[in-house]
Amino acid sequence: MGIFRSLFKRPQSDSFCEKRLRPRLNCAIATEFSDAGGNTWSCKIVDMSESGFAITTAARLRMGSHVNIIRPAVSTEVVWTVENKAGLRILR
Repeated sequence: MGIFRSLFKRPQSDSFCEKRLRPRLNCAIATEFSDAGGNTWSCKIVDMSESGFAITTAARLRMGSHVNIIRPAVSTEVVWTVENKAGLRILR
């Protein structure tokens, strides 16, 4: 039983999972983002929270990569990706 407790610890109070459970505003904002290589891609922001965005895009994003949303002008980090959706955390 002790080994399972050490493997499956409760998340810390300021973990990303807990932040994602905060209220989100559903929306449909068409915008663009640029990646580190200078490529520009179109995307749609589908929900917003105080810590980040969820977007849909045809671009292949990798977790941990940095992208710049053009409107609104913010720098973000990709924290999760699933098929054509991605979660972005705002870098402060």
